[in-house]
Amino acid sequence: MDCNIARFDLVSIRLAVLCAESGSLSAAAKVAHCSISTGSQRLSALEDFLGAALFIRDHRGLRLTPAGAVFVQNAYVLLHQLDVLKQEVGSLRDAAIL
Repeated sequence: MDCNIARFDLVSIRLAVLCAESGSLSAAAKVAHCSISTGSQRLSALEDFLGAALFIRDHRGLRLTPAGAVFVQNAYVLLHQLDVLKQEVGSLRDAAIL
């Protein structure tokens, strides 16, 4: 696969999950502390990287496509695993093992 992995970053993944949860780019961008324009660019770059639309965009907001549903399901696993990683490393730090 010839692709730019830089377009597949954790900020964009989290933004896509926030969009799925809220159904709104503006609400997701606010929570992610970015502008709507930046959020839109991140989502577009993510979709370009994946080669599939994640959302149906219309006047009512955002709705997941089938590809978007699969993406979000797997993104939850990835983000949860990052939380586990942070907790485990934090536990070691707190125990002064590091």
